[in-house]
Amino acid sequence: MQLANQTFYFAVFIILVGLMARFLANKDDDRSQFRVIYWPAGLSFLAASMLGFATAPWGGMLVLALANIFLIAALANISLLFSCWNESLQRSSKVAAGTLFGGASAIYIYLQFFGETKDRIQLMDIVLIIFCIWQIVALSQLLKKDNAYQIKVLLGVEFIQLGARIIRSLLALNEVDYPGTLYHESGWAFVMRITSILAIATICILITNYYIEKLWHEYRRSSRAIEDGMLNSLNVLSMVRDNETGNHILRTKNYVRALAERLSSSGAYANELSKRDIENIVKAAPLHDIGKVGIPDTILKKSGSLTDEEWQVMKTHATLGQDVLTAAKLKDALDTDVLDAAIQIAGCHHECWDGSGYPRGLKGKEIPLPARLMSLADTYDALVNERVYKKKWSHEEACLEIARLKGLRFDPRIVEAFIFEKDNFLRISELYRDSI
Repeated sequence: MQLANQTFYFAVFIILVGLMARFLANKDDDRSQFRVIYWPAGLSFLAASMLGFATAPWGGMLVLALANIFLIAALANISLLFSCWNESLQRSSKVAAGTLFGGASAIYIYLQFFGETKDRIQLMDIVLIIFCIWQIVALSQLLKKDNAYQIKVLLGVEFIQLGARIIRSLLALNEVDYPGTLYHESGWAFVMRITSILAIATICILITNYYIEKLWHEYRRSSRAIEDGMLNSLNVLSMVRDNETGNHILRTKNYVRALAERLSSSGAYANELSKRDIENIVKAAPLHDIGKVGIPDTILKKSGSLTDEEWQVMKTHATLGQDVLTAAKLKDALDTDVLDAAIQIAGCHHECWDGSGYPRGLKGKEIPLPARLMSLADTYDALVNERVYKKKWSHEEACLEIARLKGLRFDPRIVEAFIFEKDNFLRISELYRDSI
């Protein structure tokens, strides 16, 4: 039985050391996830406790006493950690945890000299039950704010630990001749003690998993914020160089959303138009003309019609835009869906369904779907708004022209979606119309 106990505690110790190694292996900047000292402190005390239980048969009663005191300290720190998570940690909580730890440690040391094994086990069970109840209350409060699965599982494990400690305490009360050392206990008492320790180890694994997931979400949010900032900067740069207004950006991105959502609801291109896909395309839409940053002002801002030579230069903005955005894409970046959509839109939104477009003469579904959506949205906006080279068309005239170009310039399915959404297009164009 002694060997089984020692092997078990050594195994738990190794697990806890692994969790601590994971923490120590992080770069300093990443340790912000562990900025609450109660977690590394609790993990350290718990690892020391398990090592103490494993070596107590060799180290004697002093090592066993330290192991139990370290266990109390570990549970106290984890209780404070959970209180910190649900933002209920106050000075009184710290005082209560410190008082409980100090009082239980002092009583345990007294019982070490003047009490029996049964008394010390009862003390430990009572103290750990109190901390377990504390943790259950804190996690229950946290669950109202954070519905993470780890919190739910933690609550379940805490109830298992609580039940195991209560049963073990009751068993100790009913024992007439309790063994001189816990290493010689058998039956249900042994099972409940092992269950309780396994529950504590599981709690530590779940806490680590929770921290890792929170850190990943924080990284994703930061990554998206950086991406949004970069895309917005490029968008502003494009608008500074182009004659288009900010309202043109608002109109076209809303046209694209209307078309994409209509197609999605009808079941067309379902595999390419999930909710997230649509959001990525809408976010990428404002960058469709980013390539115009490379077009000379003499052409870009010319008040009259372009010559054939100038038009050939103007057409290069699609390739330039694709190159600019491709250069902005980091080689090892993982989440680049918005930038990928922007690259497709910038490079291909002047391609035509029948292959007569530019810059590569792509045809049909060779043209990426985001670019096909942008093509119709951009054309409609160009038609119904005045340009230096043309008068604005009426909404009805624009609708007839787009219908005429079905299967020529535009994807037939997208034109069909436009017909259903044409009233919405008119509403958007009026909502974000340019100031006169």
